[in-house]
Formats: sequence, structure tokens, C-alpha cells
Amino acid sequence: MSTGFVEDSGGTVLGVVLASTMWGLSSVFMKVALPGMPPFGVAFARVLLSGLVLAPAAVLRARGKPAPEIPVSGGRERTHLAVLALTTVALPFCLTAWAQQHVEASLSAVLHATVPLWTLGFAVLMLGQRPGGRQLGAVAVGLLGVAVLAGLGSHGLTGCSWGGCLAVLAASACYGFGWTYMRRNLSHRQPLYIAAVIQVGAILVLAPLAAATTDTGHVELTPVRIASLLALGVISTAGAELLNYRNVARLGPTTAALTAYLIPVVGISAGIFILDEPLTARLLIGAAIVLGSVGLAVQRHQERQPSVN
Repeated sequence: MSTGFVEDSGGTVLGVVLASTMWGLSSVFMKVALPGMPPFGVAFARVLLSGLVLAPAAVLRARGKPAPEIPVSGGRERTHLAVLALTTVALPFCLTAWAQQHVEASLSAVLHATVPLWTLGFAVLMLGQRPGGRQLGAVAVGLLGVAVLAGLGSHGLTGCSWGGCLAVLAASACYGFGWTYMRRNLSHRQPLYIAAVIQVGAILVLAPLAAATTDTGHVELTPVRIASLLALGVISTAGAELLNYRNVARLGPTTAALTAYLIPVVGISAGIFILDEPLTARLLIGAAIVLGSVGLAVQRHQERQPSVN
């Protein structure tokens, strides 16, 4: 073990824990804000606030950099960025916000931990990667964990709960597709530049959708809900993105990817202690199964996996 790593071990732990906390709290912030604003309005507020942070950060980073890092895009690249704006921001943000009306924040956080499994599947389809027996087994175990979390066979599970679970899983699949698509088509671009551009693109997509579905007469933004929206966009989205890029640069992608394991822990803890959600045996068992499957899936390909958003 290098001396540099030993000296930076404190920063390693702090950076990973902070990023996990920022992302893990996003479900709680959405849950608090949703009673005062419809889901598409929450999604738009989230992307608007994060774009106001990430866009200036990308411009500042581009100053004094070589030409390839300056945001000048051709037609094909603009198409790729538009696809990413839809699949990694606009669509998953809307799906997650809608789902939070029907599932608990702790369950949502655990279901989002399936992103590496979706990424693995899309890597096989889009990049021609061949999964080993360990990875195939991980997917099967992950599906079992999702079934446990969703309450397969439970008489108390409502149709809305199933819809919420499926919406969170669909959002996770969007991230898996988008990250694989980005690796295939935009690997030459800086991640911060991509994040800033697609956030701005998502603003253009979500603005008319939010306007069409939001009745201003029924918007009830209390100080607590406004604070939750600000925290969702600035801290849990933009702040987590910026900190994750710093973690990847300083610690490497393997260490930075530890956030994927900690996000469910943060989400469950916050749901219990902040929102007073119940801690059930089903949640604990399902979370353990899902995290175990993720560990199996990324063991060989962890260097190529991005962190969960």
C-alpha cells in the first residue's frame, strides 16, 4: 500500500461517505417536497437547481483547458447529449418523483442500488461484453432481492406499490442504459461537461411538461418543502455529482464506487429516523440480497462502473 494512500485514507472515507449521504437523502427530500408540488414540478425544480450549479462549474473548469475540453459539439454529439438528457436526467427524475408518492423513501433507495445490475446488462447488449457465471448469478440474485423488497406474495401490497417499485426500477434501468451509452459514444468528453450539458437539456424538456401538469393554485410550498427542493437540486444532485467527480479523480473509480453500497444504508436510516418509516424484516433481507448481488456483479468490472445517482 502506497504512502499516498495511507495519508489520504481519511479523505477517502469522508469523500465516499459524503457522496453517499448526498445521494441517499434525495428520496427523503423528494418525499417531503411532493405534497406541495406534483411530481413533474419537483423533477423540473430539481434539474433547474442542479443545472444552475453544474453549468457554471463546467464553464470554470473549461477555462484554460485544451480545445477538446471546450464545449463545442457537432451534430452527432448533440444527438448523443440529447439522448443522455432524456435517459439519465429527465425520464428517471420524473419516474422517481412519481414513484415517491407510492413507495417509501427507504425502499426507493434500495431499489436504486440495482443500477450496476442494469449497467451490466446494457454493457452486454451495447458493448459486446460477455458476462461470466458470477455476473449471471448476480442478476438472478438481484431479481430475488427485488421480489423480496416488493413483497412478492404479500397480500398487503397494493397495485400502486407495485407501480411505484416498477417506476424506481425503470429509473434505475435508465441510468444503466445512459451510462453505457455515454461510455460508448462520449468517452472522450469530461464527465462534468456532460453532466452540465444534459442538465440544461433536461430543463428544456421538463419545463413544458411541468407547466402543463402543475396547477399553481394548488402548489403549497411551505418553508420546509422549499428547503427540501433546494437541498434536492443543489446538494443531492449537483453537489453529489461534483463530489463524485472529485472522488473519482483522487481515489479512482473502484473506491469511489463504494457509494453504491452506502446509498441504501443512508436511505433506510433517513427514512426511519426522519420520515418515521417502519423498519421491516423484508426491507432488511431484501436490501442484503440486492447489495450482495451488486457486489457479485461489479467484482470483476468495478473499474468501469460509475456510481449511483
